Amino acid sequence: MKSLAGPQALAAGLFAALLTLAGCGAVKAPGVNVGTRLEAAVPEAILDLPLDDTAGVVRHLSSFSGRILVISDGMTLCQETCPLDTTTVVQTARRLDAAGLGSKVEFLTITVDPVRDTVPQIAAYRRLYTRAGQVPDWTVLTGSAADVARLWRYFGVYTKKVPAEDPPPVNWRTGKPLTYDIEHSDEVFFIDAAGSERFVLEGPPVVRDRSDIPKTIYHFLDEDGRHDLAHPPSTDWTEAQALQVLSWLLDRHVSPA
Repeated sequence: MKSLAGPQALAAGLFAALLTLAGCGAVKAPGVNVGTRLEAAVPEAILDLPLDDTAGVVRHLSSFSGRILVISDGMTLCQETCPLDTTTVVQTARRLDAAGLGSKVEFLTITVDPVRDTVPQIAAYRRLYTRAGQVPDWTVLTGSAADVARLWRYFGVYTKKVPAEDPPPVNWRTGKPLTYDIEHSDEVFFIDAAGSERFVLEGPPVVRDRSDIPKTIYHFLDEDGRHDLAHPPSTDWTEAQALQVLSWLLDRHVSPA
């Protein structure tokens, strides 16, 4: 092949550089109307906190190094926003799987109620979201009260133990009456593959397909939960917005189903 020299070589080099740049950062970051953009490395002390998965295996956020993390706070005995949040997170995870990107992103739901969210409890909760014998790349985690509290303090999640309603609801798995509830804020945190917090979605979500809520959990919803499901505020985040954030972090467009 004849080599290029002088102006021809320079022009070819510039053209190649432009092609390379065109492939970098092609997906724009979501705007402030979607959520809050951040750039903060998560400390190793937080990344290495021990947490238990649904098999009782100790995991750490650092266990998922090299993957984008989508972290939501929740609890299996919530009757209001948590089921909506979990359902939308699972829907988003299924969309990533369908796009062939499931191995690049790990979805984590971490409890705010570690005392009642034991390993058997979170395992039963995860099984409820099985569809056609499969659950997407979605991990549910619990841990000691101290470690879970430390995790959520770092991320700025508000939690408060409050008395249960009268008459109290019962645990959908065990049938035992609940003696307290946990008030908490609702956020979804996006951690990039290098371990830096990059984006936060705040508030409960809009559930795209209500049929994806397991029947057991739907019947466990209280009046407020069913109202929020049927009439979500306009400020609630959506699966499409979560996919917008992931498209930016992956630098690859992923459209809603």
